Amino acid sequence: MAFQLEVVRFRDLLPVLAIPGFVKGLTPLTVELRGNDFSSAERVVLNEVDAPEFMIVSKGVIYAQLPEGINSISSIEVYSSKFSRDVSSAFLSFEIGNKTRKVEGILKLVQLFTKWMLQTPGSDLFNPTRGGGLQQIVGKVASSRDMQPIFATITRAVSTTVSQIRTAQMNAGRLPLSERLLTATLLDMNIFEAQMQAKARISLQSVGGAEAVSALVL
Repeated sequence: MAFQLEVVRFRDLLPVLAIPGFVKGLTPLTVELRGNDFSSAERVVLNEVDAPEFMIVSKGVIYAQLPEGINSISSIEVYSSKFSRDVSSAFLSFEIGNKTRKVEGILKLVQLFTKWMLQTPGSDLFNPTRGGGLQQIVGKVASSRDMQPIFATITRAVSTTVSQIRTAQMNAGRLPLSERLLTATLLDMNIFEAQMQAKARISLQSVGGAEAVSALVL
Protein backbone atom coordinates (compact mmCIF):
# COMPACT_ATOMS: atom_id res chain seq x y z
CA MET A 1 0.00 0.00 0.00
CA ALA A 2 1.35 3.44 -0.94
CA PHE A 3 1.85 6.04 1.76
CA GLN A 4 1.57 9.80 1.41
CA LEU A 5 3.28 12.55 3.40
CA GLU A 6 0.80 14.16 5.77
CA VAL A 7 0.50 17.86 4.98
CA VAL A 8 -3.15 18.37 5.94
CA ARG A 9 -3.43 17.43 9.61
CA PHE A 10 -6.79 16.45 11.08
CA ARG A 11 -6.90 16.13 14.85
CA ASP A 12 -9.76 15.71 17.30
CA LEU A 13 -10.69 18.59 19.59
CA LEU A 14 -11.04 17.09 23.05
CA PRO A 15 -13.91 18.59 25.08
CA VAL A 16 -13.06 20.41 28.31
CA LEU A 17 -15.91 19.74 30.76
CA ALA A 18 -14.74 21.74 33.76
CA ILE A 19 -12.09 24.23 34.91
CA PRO A 20 -11.80 23.90 38.70
CA GLY A 21 -9.31 26.79 38.84
CA PHE A 22 -5.62 27.46 39.20
CA VAL A 23 -3.36 24.79 40.70
CA LYS A 24 -2.12 25.87 44.11
CA GLY A 25 1.62 25.89 44.70
CA LEU A 26 2.62 25.79 41.02
CA THR A 27 4.51 28.56 39.27
CA PRO A 28 4.23 29.88 36.62
CA LEU A 29 0.45 30.15 36.88
CA THR A 30 -1.12 26.81 35.96
CA VAL A 31 -4.77 25.94 35.35
CA GLU A 32 -6.49 22.59 35.91
CA LEU A 33 -8.67 21.22 33.09
CA ARG A 34 -11.05 18.29 33.38
CA GLY A 35 -12.59 16.16 30.65
CA ASN A 36 -13.51 12.61 29.71
CA ASP A 37 -10.22 11.48 28.18
CA PHE A 38 -7.08 13.58 27.70
CA SER A 39 -4.75 10.62 27.19
CA SER A 40 -4.10 11.55 23.53
CA ALA A 41 -3.66 15.31 24.10
CA GLU A 42 -0.71 16.79 22.22
CA ARG A 43 -1.44 20.52 22.36
CA VAL A 44 -3.27 22.94 24.70
CA VAL A 45 -4.22 26.43 23.51
CA LEU A 46 -5.29 29.10 26.01
CA ASN A 47 -6.73 32.38 24.69
CA GLU A 48 -5.48 31.34 21.21
CA VAL A 49 -1.89 30.98 22.49
CA ASP A 50 -0.13 27.63 22.97
CA ALA A 51 0.45 26.70 26.59
CA PRO A 52 4.25 26.66 27.17
CA GLU A 53 3.94 23.41 29.13
CA PHE A 54 1.16 21.01 30.05
CA MET A 55 1.01 17.75 31.97
CA ILE A 56 -1.51 14.93 31.68
CA VAL A 57 -2.07 14.22 35.38
CA SER A 58 -4.61 11.48 34.75
CA LYS A 59 -6.96 10.36 31.98
CA GLY A 60 -9.41 13.13 32.84
CA VAL A 61 -7.11 15.86 34.18
CA ILE A 62 -4.57 18.20 32.58
CA TYR A 63 -2.44 20.88 34.21
CA ALA A 64 -1.69 23.61 31.65
CA GLN A 65 0.73 26.49 32.18
CA LEU A 66 -0.63 29.91 31.23
CA PRO A 67 1.28 31.76 28.49
CA GLU A 68 3.23 34.83 29.59
CA GLY A 69 1.03 37.90 30.05
CA ILE A 70 -2.21 35.92 30.43
CA ASN A 71 -3.83 35.98 33.87
CA SER A 72 -7.40 34.98 32.98
CA ILE A 73 -8.87 32.51 30.48
CA SER A 74 -11.43 33.31 27.81
CA SER A 75 -10.96 30.28 25.53
CA ILE A 76 -9.49 26.78 25.79
CA GLU A 77 -8.79 24.17 23.12
CA VAL A 78 -7.20 20.78 23.68
CA TYR A 79 -5.99 19.01 20.55
CA SER A 80 -5.59 15.26 20.27
CA SER A 81 -2.87 13.41 18.38
CA LYS A 82 -5.64 11.27 16.85
CA PHE A 83 -8.38 11.61 14.27
CA SER A 84 -11.36 9.44 15.21
CA ARG A 85 -13.16 9.70 11.82
CA ASP A 86 -16.58 10.39 13.31
CA VAL A 87 -15.65 13.44 15.38
CA SER A 88 -18.11 16.33 15.57
CA SER A 89 -15.35 18.86 16.18
CA ALA A 90 -11.91 18.65 14.62
CA PHE A 91 -8.92 20.85 13.91
CA LEU A 92 -7.29 21.17 10.51
CA SER A 93 -3.88 22.63 9.83
CA PHE A 94 -1.55 22.70 6.85
CA GLU A 95 1.90 21.60 7.94
CA ILE A 96 4.45 18.85 7.81
CA GLY A 97 5.47 19.38 11.42
CA ASN A 98 8.62 18.58 13.33
CA LYS A 99 8.20 14.86 12.77
CA THR A 100 7.39 13.53 9.32
CA ARG A 101 4.19 11.50 9.30
CA LYS A 102 2.81 9.17 6.67
CA VAL A 103 -0.86 8.53 6.04
CA GLU A 104 -2.78 5.82 4.24
CA GLY A 105 -6.32 4.53 3.84
CA ILE A 106 -9.29 6.74 4.70
CA LEU A 107 -7.11 9.46 6.27
CA LYS A 108 -5.14 9.73 3.04
CA LEU A 109 -8.44 10.07 1.16
CA VAL A 110 -9.65 12.77 3.57
CA GLN A 111 -6.40 14.70 3.02
CA LEU A 112 -6.73 14.45 -0.76
CA PHE A 113 -10.37 15.53 -0.70
CA THR A 114 -9.67 18.50 1.57
CA LYS A 115 -6.78 19.78 -0.55
CA TRP A 116 -8.74 19.51 -3.80
CA MET A 117 -11.90 21.01 -2.32
CA LEU A 118 -10.04 24.08 -1.04
CA GLN A 119 -7.96 24.53 -4.19
CA THR A 120 -8.87 27.46 -6.45
CA PRO A 121 -9.33 26.48 -10.13
CA GLY A 122 -6.50 27.94 -12.18
CA SER A 123 -3.97 27.85 -9.34
CA ASP A 124 -2.30 24.73 -10.80
CA LEU A 125 -0.82 25.35 -14.24
CA PHE A 126 -0.72 21.62 -14.98
CA ASN A 127 -4.35 21.08 -13.91
CA PRO A 128 -6.08 24.45 -14.42
CA THR A 129 -9.62 23.11 -13.93
CA ARG A 130 -8.87 21.25 -10.70
CA GLY A 131 -10.32 22.51 -7.46
CA GLY A 132 -13.59 22.98 -5.59
CA GLY A 133 -12.80 26.65 -5.00
CA LEU A 134 -13.80 26.61 -1.35
CA GLN A 135 -10.82 28.71 -0.30
CA GLN A 136 -12.38 31.65 -2.11
CA ILE A 137 -15.09 32.06 0.54
CA VAL A 138 -12.56 32.69 3.31
CA GLY A 139 -12.91 36.31 4.41
CA LYS A 140 -16.35 36.83 2.88
CA VAL A 141 -19.06 38.43 5.00
CA ALA A 142 -21.81 36.02 6.01
CA SER A 143 -24.82 36.20 8.30
CA SER A 144 -26.29 33.40 10.38
CA ARG A 145 -29.72 34.70 9.31
CA ASP A 146 -29.01 33.99 5.64
CA MET A 147 -26.69 31.00 5.24
CA GLN A 148 -28.05 29.93 1.87
CA PRO A 149 -25.29 31.55 -0.27
CA ILE A 150 -22.50 29.98 1.81
CA PHE A 151 -24.34 26.66 2.04
CA ALA A 152 -24.74 26.62 -1.75
CA THR A 153 -21.05 27.42 -2.25
CA ILE A 154 -19.89 24.62 0.05
CA THR A 155 -22.37 22.13 -1.46
CA ARG A 156 -21.12 22.99 -4.94
CA ALA A 157 -17.49 22.67 -3.84
CA VAL A 158 -18.18 19.22 -2.36
CA SER A 159 -19.97 17.90 -5.47
CA THR A 160 -17.31 19.34 -7.80
CA THR A 161 -14.51 17.74 -5.79
CA VAL A 162 -16.29 14.37 -5.72
CA SER A 163 -16.63 14.44 -9.51
CA GLN A 164 -13.01 15.46 -10.07
CA ILE A 165 -11.52 12.85 -7.73
CA ARG A 166 -13.68 10.01 -9.02
CA THR A 167 -12.69 10.90 -12.59
CA ALA A 168 -9.00 11.07 -11.67
CA GLN A 169 -9.17 7.71 -9.87
CA MET A 170 -10.84 5.85 -12.72
CA ASN A 171 -7.50 4.82 -14.23
CA ALA A 172 -5.73 4.22 -10.91
CA GLY A 173 -6.05 0.44 -11.06
CA ARG A 174 -3.83 -0.36 -8.07
CA LEU A 175 -5.42 2.18 -5.74
CA PRO A 176 -6.70 0.51 -2.53
CA LEU A 177 -10.48 0.57 -2.11
CA SER A 178 -10.08 2.42 1.20
CA GLU A 179 -8.49 5.32 -0.72
CA ARG A 180 -10.94 5.31 -3.63
CA LEU A 181 -13.72 7.87 -3.17
CA LEU A 182 -17.32 6.69 -3.41
CA THR A 183 -19.18 9.78 -2.23
CA ALA A 184 -19.05 12.84 0.03
CA THR A 185 -21.97 14.66 1.64
CA LEU A 186 -22.28 17.99 3.43
CA LEU A 187 -23.93 17.03 6.74
CA ASP A 188 -24.46 20.46 8.25
CA MET A 189 -23.03 23.96 8.50
CA ASN A 190 -23.05 26.71 11.11
CA ILE A 191 -21.88 30.31 11.06
CA PHE A 192 -20.41 31.91 14.18
CA GLU A 193 -20.48 35.64 13.56
CA ALA A 194 -18.63 36.62 16.74
CA GLN A 195 -15.66 34.41 15.79
CA MET A 196 -16.07 35.16 12.05
CA GLN A 197 -16.09 31.44 11.32
CA ALA A 198 -18.12 28.97 9.31
CA LYS A 199 -18.03 25.34 10.42
CA ALA A 200 -18.98 22.59 7.98
CA ARG A 201 -19.13 18.83 8.59
CA ILE A 202 -18.54 16.67 5.52
CA SER A 203 -18.96 12.91 5.46
CA LEU A 204 -16.67 10.90 3.17
CA GLN A 205 -17.12 7.27 2.18
CA SER A 206 -14.62 5.13 0.34
CA VAL A 207 -15.44 2.33 -2.11
CA GLY A 208 -14.12 -0.08 0.50
CA GLY A 209 -16.78 1.03 2.99
CA ALA A 210 -14.60 3.14 5.29
CA GLU A 211 -16.19 6.40 6.44
CA ALA A 212 -14.89 9.60 8.01
CA VAL A 213 -16.40 12.94 9.00
CA SER A 214 -14.29 15.99 8.30
CA ALA A 215 -15.17 19.01 10.47
CA LEU A 216 -13.75 22.12 8.80
CA VAL A 217 -13.60 25.59 10.30
CA LEU A 218 -13.28 28.29 7.63
